[in-house]
Amino acid sequence: MTAACPSCAAPTVDGDHYCESCGADLAAPAEQFTLQPSAGPLSPPVEAFVEPAPPPSASTGEWRSSKAAAGPCAACGATAGADGYCDGCGLRRDAGSEHAEHDLPGVVAVTDRGLRKRRNEDAYAIGVAGGLRAVVVCDGVSSAPDSDAAATTAAVEAIEVLVGGGDITGAYRSASVAVAKLAGSAAAYDAPACTFLAAVVEDGQCTVGWVGDSRAYWLDGDGARCLTVDDSLAGQLTAAGVDADALRLSAQAAALTRWLGADAPAGDPHLTTLRPTTAGVLLLTSDGLTRYPTWTDAIDGDGDAAELVRRLTNFARAAGAADNIAVAAVPFDPSRGAPQP
Repeated sequence: MTAACPSCAAPTVDGDHYCESCGADLAAPAEQFTLQPSAGPLSPPVEAFVEPAPPPSASTGEWRSSKAAAGPCAACGATAGADGYCDGCGLRRDAGSEHAEHDLPGVVAVTDRGLRKRRNEDAYAIGVAGGLRAVVVCDGVSSAPDSDAAATTAAVEAIEVLVGGGDITGAYRSASVAVAKLAGSAAAYDAPACTFLAAVVEDGQCTVGWVGDSRAYWLDGDGARCLTVDDSLAGQLTAAGVDADALRLSAQAAALTRWLGADAPAGDPHLTTLRPTTAGVLLLTSDGLTRYPTWTDAIDGDGDAAELVRRLTNFARAAGAADNIAVAAVPFDPSRGAPQP
């Protein structure tokens, strides 16, 4: 008989003492896995803001990501093995950071675990190369194993391609190959998976590519305009002008029809290009923010991009933060010819 792990929802089998996916103690009381919500503002520990050593970067640019920094096991202090599990106690090491913030000239991003999930399965990567600004946001599929590893791997792989001069389709293909390798023998039926959302801002235009339900928005004086269409039945109906809410569809209508992973449907990402004529902000976000219909109320025309992504993250936390959150922003002013820091 199988049951879901109370920590990460991965399948377990009677007799298992620890979850094979996250390493949680399955004999622990159920209440151990319940995180109490708080409406308070985001107050991550000081060490969450310590900038790690710059990661390897392409010769033409630099990048940062929310990938967890190397270090000893948080539970016992031993070294984590190459397989991602602690050599001392067997605890699985998370691929992403519980909270991370990074900024480079003209681009900024934040991710946060939220208040309900045991680990952060959202990931981002941002990069710059000359006049180019690139962003990748990935959201691990919660029903898939090792979804944090999938999201982090995809974001890092894609940003390396983008700052190296590649396009979004090439970045998606490279990320797909890297994530597929995480599946091993489980590729056909239970593979790590995530959404994929990437943007490149260069030469006066914004190009966005996506697979899944992470979204990109153009924010300006007229409000927030969604640039993407969710890969789900509900998303497709909404894009066609149908009031999906009025149809009272089941929750399965929001299930992904496309994702990134070894068992994903074939095909390249959707692409759209925007050439703004007014100043604004290109915003990329996981559904940890957009699940709350009033999230646009937290948009304020004053302040810089760093304040914007932090304010949106705080809004999601105040709303309950039932999911992980990842938000990235690229301010853009066509009169200046390049995104502004």
